[in-house]
Amino acid sequence: MQPEYPPFMFGYGILPAIFAKIQDRDAPEVFSHDYLRYTLGFSRESDRAFIALAKRIGFLSVDGKPTDVYTEFMNPKNAYAAMAKAMRHGFSALYARQADVEAIDRKALGTLVAELTGLDAGHATARAVIGTFLTLKELAAPKVEVPREANRRKVAERRTR
Repeated sequence: MQPEYPPFMFGYGILPAIFAKIQDRDAPEVFSHDYLRYTLGFSRESDRAFIALAKRIGFLSVDGKPTDVYTEFMNPKNAYAAMAKAMRHGFSALYARQADVEAIDRKALGTLVAELTGLDAGHATARAVIGTFLTLKELAAPKVEVPREANRRKVAERRTR
């Protein structure tokens, strides 16, 4: 019997753009392929995988209706926490094996995914699981603004080395 893989998209690089558009629009009654294509503007065949991913991470119900997590994510003040909640839901098997999975490096994550799925870390599906996880992790981490003055100091320090 084949193990159930954690949620993933092969085209995970599009995720930040899709989630940004979600925050710019009112929640639909049902998040369909037509909504993804015509309202959000993601019309590639590979973009359609987003709906299955969104269901797996708890953004959409089985029938495609936005969940409370989706609604929470729409508010920029709650977006990071909502994404973190979605990740814990969707990647629960990874979190069950390692509670601080978001803190490990890519190589350790690859090992963990390989153990969980039985796939080699270099397998296309394993790479997609890892890439999807890391992309969502970026969306779950608040961006820390570096004060401009501190940035100048770092540049000056590098030049003097």
